[in-house]
Amino acid sequence: MVVTLTVLHIALAAAWFGHKLLIPGDIRASAKAAPEGAGAFVARFRRAERIGIVTGLGTLAAGVGLAYAVDASTVGFGVWIGATLVVVAIVVGAVFGRPASKKLQEAVIAGDRVEATVAGNRLSNILGIESLLWIGALTGMVIA
Repeated sequence: MVVTLTVLHIALAAAWFGHKLLIPGDIRASAKAAPEGAGAFVARFRRAERIGIVTGLGTLAAGVGLAYAVDASTVGFGVWIGATLVVVAIVVGAVFGRPASKKLQEAVIAGDRVEATVAGNRLSNILGIESLLWIGALTGMVIA
């Protein structure tokens, strides 16, 4: 059970981090593209959002399950720091990323390239913050 949870936790964490790598480039290209491409961008973006939500919450759930499978009292301090950073990353995504995402999608659909660029830059910055938190969480997990 511990091995299964460990593999699941690592796979979900990798997918959570990895799915974001191409999003900023897609945002930049789509914010400047012709309005005809808006539908395709929004579909890709919504799929990426779903992947991010599922893998982020899945990473947290698998980590909690893993902590209890090995006896939470034996889990190192670095793991708890990492878990805290994962929760912070999820909160940042929900509180700041979601509104920026909605604004970006609305601007792209409306064909407002200026607003799409502004919202896209904001969202890219938020994704960068989430990625830094993810790297901090990984570091905490590894040093534990």
